[in-house]
Amino acid sequence: MSLMNWDNSLDVGVAKMNDEHQQILALMNQVYDAREADQKGPEVLHLVDRLGEVTIAHFRDEEAYMEETGYAGITSHKLIHKDLLDKFTGFATEIRAKGGEVPEKFLTFLKLWLTALIRGIDMKYGPKAATLKQVG
Repeated sequence: MSLMNWDNSLDVGVAKMNDEHQQILALMNQVYDAREADQKGPEVLHLVDRLGEVTIAHFRDEEAYMEETGYAGITSHKLIHKDLLDKFTGFATEIRAKGGEVPEKFLTFLKLWLTALIRGIDMKYGPKAATLKQVG
């Protein structure tokens, strides 16, 4: 089972960003699977740490791509990234304090993060957005 599966609704039209989104999703699913299996401890903490590392690298890459392409919404997108990382850090701190126990609210946060950020906001910077503007 998984928290969420990759599908075409998550395709932002930029291969590198899609690859990184898939990597983030895979790690989210591993955290979900660990919680479903009632796992705690160092293995779970490692997954959460890895998810944080991959996310930080992705946000850096995504912001660089937006700068390269002259995306007008970069300032607000950076603020959204900062807010997500702040929330993620809060959850990671809580999970660490509880010895790797993952709360349900963290999984809810992850799912909302994916659906709102990728399906909503990230779609605005890729080539698909330019095509939709031309058609609409």
